[in-house]
Amino acid sequence: MSQRIALDRYANLSQERVKLEQEWERFVSGVNEKPAIRPLMYESWQRCQEQNIHPLRTRTTVSLSRAQIEAYWEEDTLQHILKPLLLKMKDASLDSGHLVTFCNAAGDIVHLDGDLSLMLKAEDMNFVVGSSWAEHRAGTNAIGTSLVTGRPVQVFAGEHFCQEVQKWTCSAAPVRDPVTQQMIGVFNLTGLWRVNHPHSLSAVTSAKQIVEKYLRGQLEQERFRLTERFSLLVSSAVTSPFLVLDRGGKVINASSILYEQGWVDRQQNLIGAPPSAFAIISKMQWEAEHVRGIWRFELIPYIYGGRPIGSVVYAIPPNDEYGVREATAAQPVFAGSGGADGSAREPLAPDFAETAKPFIRSERFYRSLFEDNPSAIICYDLQGNILEANPAAERLIGYTAEELQASNIIQLILLDCAEKKLHPFSLEGMGRPQEFEIAVKHKNGHSIDVSINNFPMYVDNEISGFYAIAKDMTRHKQIEADLRSTKEQLDVYLRNTDDSVVVLDVGFHIVKVNRAFEQMFGWSEQEVIGAELPTIPDFLQADFQLLQQEIVRNRHVTSYEALRQRKDGTLLDVSTFISPLSDSEGNLIAFVAIQRDITEHKRMEAALIENEKQLRTLINAMPDSVCFKDSEGRWIEANDCCLRVFRLENVPYQGKTDGELALLSPDYREALLQCAESDKRAWEEGKPVRLEEVVYLDYGDVRIFDVSKIPLFDPEGKRTGLVVISRDITELKKTEELLRKSEKLSVVGQLAAGVAHEIRNPLTSIRGFIQFIQEGHYKQEYFQTILSELDRIQSVVNEFLVLAKPQVIHFTPRNLPPLLHQVVELLQTEAILNNVQIVLEIDPVATMVNCEENQLKQVFINILKNAIEAMPYGGQITIQLKQQGEALSIRILDQGEGIAEERIPKLGEPFYTTKEKGTGLGLMISYKIIQAHQGTMKINSQRNKGTTVEIHLPVCEPLE
Repeated sequence: MSQRIALDRYANLSQERVKLEQEWERFVSGVNEKPAIRPLMYESWQRCQEQNIHPLRTRTTVSLSRAQIEAYWEEDTLQHILKPLLLKMKDASLDSGHLVTFCNAAGDIVHLDGDLSLMLKAEDMNFVVGSSWAEHRAGTNAIGTSLVTGRPVQVFAGEHFCQEVQKWTCSAAPVRDPVTQQMIGVFNLTGLWRVNHPHSLSAVTSAKQIVEKYLRGQLEQERFRLTERFSLLVSSAVTSPFLVLDRGGKVINASSILYEQGWVDRQQNLIGAPPSAFAIISKMQWEAEHVRGIWRFELIPYIYGGRPIGSVVYAIPPNDEYGVREATAAQPVFAGSGGADGSAREPLAPDFAETAKPFIRSERFYRSLFEDNPSAIICYDLQGNILEANPAAERLIGYTAEELQASNIIQLILLDCAEKKLHPFSLEGMGRPQEFEIAVKHKNGHSIDVSINNFPMYVDNEISGFYAIAKDMTRHKQIEADLRSTKEQLDVYLRNTDDSVVVLDVGFHIVKVNRAFEQMFGWSEQEVIGAELPTIPDFLQADFQLLQQEIVRNRHVTSYEALRQRKDGTLLDVSTFISPLSDSEGNLIAFVAIQRDITEHKRMEAALIENEKQLRTLINAMPDSVCFKDSEGRWIEANDCCLRVFRLENVPYQGKTDGELALLSPDYREALLQCAESDKRAWEEGKPVRLEEVVYLDYGDVRIFDVSKIPLFDPEGKRTGLVVISRDITELKKTEELLRKSEKLSVVGQLAAGVAHEIRNPLTSIRGFIQFIQEGHYKQEYFQTILSELDRIQSVVNEFLVLAKPQVIHFTPRNLPPLLHQVVELLQTEAILNNVQIVLEIDPVATMVNCEENQLKQVFINILKNAIEAMPYGGQITIQLKQQGEALSIRILDQGEGIAEERIPKLGEPFYTTKEKGTGLGLMISYKIIQAHQGTMKINSQRNKGTTVEIHLPVCEPLE
């Protein structure tokens, strides 16, 4: 034994773990077939190899569903002693760092409790409720190995055959039924390998002894009841020989003839009884050979307290040679259901019977219990044939009671629940009440998850049928599925997130880390489990201890940024969130720390700050005023030029609106208020706008700014900010005005030459006629001609003045339909004289435009007169008015001679005309007027087909 690795309280756990891992590696690799480990562990390793358990890839699986686990506890008669005992073990194990588990006889975990953070860590190796830890499934482990050996076992770290479990130390003790000597279950304490509590094995052994002691006491009580039953039968009229057996098939007592004929051996076993006879679920019969012939036996279970505690076996000798009457065996009854002699109980005492309410014993009362019950109830026989169903069952699954009575209970169960069919509805499970969950099919075809309480019905100590009470669990199942989905998503997150996740116990020792932690810091999970955080640099230990105290005191989610160190000693910046975890009673049980490497983020942040400094320097050096506003119009940032222009150098402007700043800068009060209005326009249009703003200062000066406003939006279209860039163009405007005046004088000079040319012709005519008159050639028509030529001169001069003279324009909202009607009415007489019809086609939804009414009239008159003159033989002029989006369209179509295509681009130039007596100034002025109204005018024409003039003017909102 000296060369074997042994653990005691003085052992160095880390060294022992390393030694065991080395022995394990040599064994699984085939280098050393006789490792230096305990013989018990060596034998288990050999069994694992024989069962082809792979030490690196084998991972236990979940073999029990939640419904099966709940059914286990419902059927287990020991839960009233197991549950308090497990709770006591949990309270004792919290300080020692162990999880408390109880497994069934197959090694499946049916109870798991303890520190939540430790349970989260245990999930890594699938150590969860329902998972199987039998040795042939999970390799060497305390649970499975104790079931194989039948004795308490402790397995430390590397003694586990499967590598995944080598982070743990487990202690387990199996519990045996003293009656049947079969395994009932296993107590187990599991902790991380660093936790090697010297009393963990004794704790599970003590729990095992407590349960087995209780079972032995229960066995004595059962045998006492069976002895009583034997005495009752002896004193009754039973003539057949009989014997009484306990649950293990041991004879408690028997008729003397059975002892004499050798049917009971020295171990108190019934000779010739089949093994199935001791299942004691229902009555059964068998035959056995004897030297004197064939004996027949009949076994009837003895039910006490709703469960079988033994059985009574009646024997019938061959040919009744012992004077035994055949087939007259007394039928046992439920314990407590008859008198002391086994006869029927006496009726109720007269005084009680007289006061009993008659309806309680009426059939209607019991029928109401069945029919008015809100839960679905179905009665069926031993073959599963449905005998009766209440209205609630009809509502639940859609079939009528008559349809159900013509079917079998198994037919209601979905095919994918076939595995579940076998257990709840098999004879092996029918000897006691059961509760389980299963899916049934509705008449319409959809599935319904139901919880079923199944109860046997006894008649003369035999199960004659069952009644099942069902409740709809579909909604509950959906909630469970959602919870499972959430857990799976959380598991996926932990496995795949780039953030380091660390689970710490209340003492800030590591319980679990994810793969990202290993990659980020360099330590493997095996190295840090149970230890304090190794990522805290020495120079920050004091700060971290203060942080721990604050977290424990406040119990709030805490976030901070700090330096942390890797295994190689290098430092990195991390952003950390630490969240406390509490149980249902509010007790602190663990902490979860999520850490993100922000080293690159910090580097980028520093670079961003540097870039911001450079950008600010650039913006401040700009001659333009630059201002940034938020979505509510509050000033965020402004460059030096902007602050200087608005005289806000010494004003705390950030966070204030234009209106608030107007109070702080009186000289620019009106300018700032006007700025708020143009901001609104930029937001409404949703695109960059450019405009000129005229600012009237309090001391009489006038400044003009060229302003660009760029609204900013997020991807969802929500506004986030506004950039305002403006430049003082007052001096530029003055220069432009001087240039315009100079250009105007040049144009006037050009126009004057044209006007002189236009006036010279009529003046020549006038002079000639005057000379005729002076010579005595007097005619009245000469005066008419002279007047006509003078009118022509006046027309040219008037049009020239309209073009050259500055106009004071006052724009007001006007409705176009009335204006067009007035123009048509004005020209209607001239149109009739020229055999021309004017037709108006006005869209009723046409709205208003912001205009100078007389100027627009002048445009329409010029166009209509041109159209009339273009139709010497008469025709039709159509005026169409309709709204197109944000503009009004006015189209004037004539049927005149048309204009050659090459001449259309020159229309609008001074003195360029297609008419014999035209000046060309009217069309040029029309273009100018439309442009002043922010509109457009376009002319389309074809020879001999007519001309179309199309004008677009922006609409405006009507006056309130």
